[in-house]
Amino acid sequence: MKIKELALLIEGTIEGDDNVDITDLSGIESARLGDLTFAMDEDKLKLAEISQTACVLTTKTSRKSTKTLIRVSNPKLAFLIAYKAFQEESSAELFVHPTASIAPSAILGKRVCIDAHVSIEDNVVIGDHTTIESGCVIKKNSKIGEHCRVHPNVVLYENSILKNKVILHSGVIVGADGFGYVRDHGEIYKFPQIGSVVIEDGVEIGANSTIDRGSLGCTIIGAGTKIDNLCHIAHNVKIGKNVIMAAQCGIAGSTVIGDNVTMSGQVAVIDNVTIGQNVSIGGQSGIIGHIKENAAIWGSPARDVGQIKKQLALLGWLTKNYHALSSLIKEKGKI
Repeated sequence: MKIKELALLIEGTIEGDDNVDITDLSGIESARLGDLTFAMDEDKLKLAEISQTACVLTTKTSRKSTKTLIRVSNPKLAFLIAYKAFQEESSAELFVHPTASIAPSAILGKRVCIDAHVSIEDNVVIGDHTTIESGCVIKKNSKIGEHCRVHPNVVLYENSILKNKVILHSGVIVGADGFGYVRDHGEIYKFPQIGSVVIEDGVEIGANSTIDRGSLGCTIIGAGTKIDNLCHIAHNVKIGKNVIMAAQCGIAGSTVIGDNVTMSGQVAVIDNVTIGQNVSIGGQSGIIGHIKENAAIWGSPARDVGQIKKQLALLGWLTKNYHALSSLIKEKGKI
């Protein structure tokens, strides 16, 4: 892609040679001849100038440079847009690997890439420009939308639904049975797990995370949500749009999480609670009840961040002044 074509795509202003070909994208430290990179500040711009990079995305206020620049409002976002454009260009050479096992009733869209040893069962539908990498299993009646990327060794159980531009990293399991059982007279009986999972547009799920199917209805992951590695989403959970969930979070069954919630690492949520929109939850918090929208909480059990900071400050003061307080109490006791 010519620099002038790229500048049009990202709505940038060029300083320098606009007829140079951009052949790849990279970070500043690994930039090669023909690469595009980005620099958010003066230090990064200096590094870019001594690299082989062909062009640098930078801010509208940065200084002039010996390198060709494209000035934009947000260089990091512009780099992301350019990256996606390059990915779509590369999708023109997609194929179905001869070792893949594809049921005759499966429907594959245009420019779908199916890598080695993939298994695709009956009535699966895969949309245009989607890539299924090696070792994946897509079980019957599942549907995958357009421009999705399913990394190696992912399993989609039957009736799972991925909408468009979904990314699943290696080891993700979608649609396994939920942990649902009934006790009776010393016996434990498995409750039916016959629902499905719906993962909406633009969701990304990290490596080795698990999303259980609903027991009777659907487990739903809302559009734009980003889930880190090693998270577990139990059956019938409803996660809203643009939720961010860091690694090792565990969400118990039938929990509802509102839009724009941010969860730090190792947050645990009990079943059947509702977390309102725009809530921010600190790391290792334990959620044992409903949380109102716009709250900032932390701790186990989780409570208002301001409250818990005051309690910790008081505990620290008491610890520091323990001996003085003990002496004063003893002295007063003699009076």
